[in-house]
Amino acid sequence: MATKNRRVVFALAVGLLMSVPLVAHYGSAAFDVGKRVTLKGTVKEWAYLNPHCLLTLEVTGDDGRVAQWVAETQAPNVVFPAGYRKDSFKPGDEVTIVVEPVKNGRPIGRILQAVLANGKTLGTAPAGTATVG
Repeated sequence: MATKNRRVVFALAVGLLMSVPLVAHYGSAAFDVGKRVTLKGTVKEWAYLNPHCLLTLEVTGDDGRVAQWVAETQAPNVVFPAGYRKDSFKPGDEVTIVVEPVKNGRPIGRILQAVLANGKTLGTAPAGTATVG
């Protein structure tokens, strides 16, 4: 992906995440801890970067509307043991992820688990536990 596009996606993600309290950066205050949402959608972008990896996913709701979700997980060195890699998600892939959504109702969440396009299930990220079913 072009550097300009990455910068735009990163800026959008930062803007979305800035809507949650800054004190939540190192905690779970912004997330509805314990609530699990399963999302099935199409990968738009996967940013495998520090300090957090970001997955942009287009999810079609029951009403037929497409919502763009931004899901984060920890830094690459933290999620690597759980199976997350630079090439885990590719644009156009159909994937299923489980997230803890933010409390304010925006389409933002923390990735807990993922099933890739090839059917491989990634381990649970350190942020919590969940099962895709």
